[in-house]
Amino acid sequence: MNFRKLCFNTLLWLALIFFVFGLLTYFSYKKDMLLLKSIFHAHISPQYSPTFVESATHWVHQNQGFKKNDGFFLLPYLGPTPLQVIEKGGDCADKSRLLMALLESVGIDSSLVMLYGADGKIATHTVLEVRNAQLKAIADPVFDIVFPKSNNGYYGLQELRKNPELLPSRLDELVQLRGNYSKIAFYNRATETYQFATTLNWNKNALLRFIASSLEKMGIEANTVRRPHFLDDPKYFLSVVFFLGSLLLIIFAWLIKKQNNISQSD
Repeated sequence: MNFRKLCFNTLLWLALIFFVFGLLTYFSYKKDMLLLKSIFHAHISPQYSPTFVESATHWVHQNQGFKKNDGFFLLPYLGPTPLQVIEKGGDCADKSRLLMALLESVGIDSSLVMLYGADGKIATHTVLEVRNAQLKAIADPVFDIVFPKSNNGYYGLQELRKNPELLPSRLDELVQLRGNYSKIAFYNRATETYQFATTLNWNKNALLRFIASSLEKMGIEANTVRRPHFLDDPKYFLSVVFFLGSLLLIIFAWLIKKQNNISQSD
């Protein structure tokens, strides 16, 4: 057995292993989603009316505490799964991911949104934008905030970016309703604003800045582009990585086989 054939066989075996791990991880993710679906129907309004935004946000807010969740699945830096957040609570990113997963389990689309300070560079808070059919609504599960309109419906990301007065007005309303010692009274109004809110950190590197600029030239507001869900669920993310890894290994194996055939023909 020559070296190229050994490499070819090794890559195929590795591709198979990656594919199996991808399947196992994906099935585990889908199993979690079924459990989240049952939790949604048991504790949150089963009717997909505008009220589900408030009831789902309130339930996640009340569930456990607000300390950063140190749970993880396989890799610590991927963070906790939604079920681990249900068990132990979490910070703004953890709770927003849980809310996203609960909504996704019943077919309601959403996207994480990151808030930034006055410099527009350092993320200060994470919330969620619900995107259900024609409904767009910002939901903050840590402070139990939604932004209802006076004439029905809710304010979404674009509206809050363009109308900075909506946030302090809503905060004042909720402080008056809940009291000066409630969690909402300690909201950091100086840094956790929606002026630079975005679904993806387009300033992270040159490639992302180029993509954002290209989207803007096409008339697409980059800051509101839906954030891919697999980025924010450890099991979903790893299943995608395993499947892509399997595909790449198969491509490399095919290239080696093709090169070997060319060498033999020569």
